[in-house]
Amino acid sequence: MSMESRQILGQNERLWMETLITKNWNEKSVAKIIKVDIESAIPEGQNYCSIIIRAEIMVTLRNRQMSKLCFIIKKARETMKTTADNSNLNAEFLVYEEVLKKIEAVMCEYKDYNEKLWCKVIGYRPYDLLVLEDLKLKNYVVTDRKKMLDLNHSKLVLHSLGRFHALGFTLIEKGLLKKEDLPSFCCNLDSILVERLYKGGLMKLSNVIVKYWTPEWKEIGDRLYKEHHDVIKKLKNLLQPQENNFITLCHGDSWTCNLMFKYSPFEENYPTACKFIDFERTHVNPYIFDVIYFLYSSVHPEVRRSNYDQLLSVYQKSLQTTLATYGFEEQTPTLEKVHSEAERAEYYGFTSYFMILPIAIADEDAFKVNYLRSDSKWMDAYNEDVFKSEFYKSAVQPDLKKWFNKGLF
Repeated sequence: MSMESRQILGQNERLWMETLITKNWNEKSVAKIIKVDIESAIPEGQNYCSIIIRAEIMVTLRNRQMSKLCFIIKKARETMKTTADNSNLNAEFLVYEEVLKKIEAVMCEYKDYNEKLWCKVIGYRPYDLLVLEDLKLKNYVVTDRKKMLDLNHSKLVLHSLGRFHALGFTLIEKGLLKKEDLPSFCCNLDSILVERLYKGGLMKLSNVIVKYWTPEWKEIGDRLYKEHHDVIKKLKNLLQPQENNFITLCHGDSWTCNLMFKYSPFEENYPTACKFIDFERTHVNPYIFDVIYFLYSSVHPEVRRSNYDQLLSVYQKSLQTTLATYGFEEQTPTLEKVHSEAERAEYYGFTSYFMILPIAIADEDAFKVNYLRSDSKWMDAYNEDVFKSEFYKSAVQPDLKKWFNKGLF
């Protein structure tokens, strides 16, 4: 407090303010829970690792007034492991409680008053329950994943990813975050479930192409089937550290269902703010994998193909602007570098076509996650009807043909 401020607000007045604030805070605290109502917070098919419910809680405050509180509760499914080392919710709570709080402190230090890109964590019960702020109360909603995102939504997400990556990079540069502080990216793990996830989708796609698509696609279908022998190896090689890479905090699962948008009050369907949810797979990695994953899993294919350069430019500009706020502008990857990294990571975009896209655009029965645990059913985890749909074919065929001709697979 400055000398002038101390003269304006004396010792007695400051003590009075402290009493006033404390009294106001105490009066608005919860005295008793009266009623709890719960409902599913998301449609089926939008989360396969957790059960997501919305809790509406009627309470009495200490000032005797009634109030309604709303929270989002994530509960681990029974089929998921529930130990400290394997709990997805444990990993997510670590991100909220440790990493994001450090970012908030750094934002405060640098007077970065931009809106946070995440919600508030309320509490956690190891290793199966996580309670979060309900963003619906702030007018945030999840879009229809099956329609995929238009240009305005896509630019806003890439702008937000640029901010998120810049904040993560700042944390690393300040020595407040190391790669070892978070679990490894899922593709780095020698997991039978991860292997079956990728191989199953690839084999299902190739079988549908050969059996149901027009005859000129048979060669590509046959080549895709052979690719299942190499897909995990290629992914692991792709994820190996590269010299002069921009390493940062990555969301790890940046697709439509893990994004919430706020909209303009006077222009229909025009998004004005974006928040990321579901930090179960957050990790330290090169930035490009978040970008590629989003572009191929969530952006409408025609929008991506028609505006690819513009979308990468929006990301790079946001990354550079945010890094400048924190004194690291000179370490921003150039737009040319972002393009070259995107081309290097094309194989990751290719794998999203048979791993996440079939889930993103289909109805609720597109994917049976429990089948991955079965030695006899894992190849049928994906519903083949998705790969036969006209929308799926129009989404992937131009890129599959391009990648086949350039020898990507």
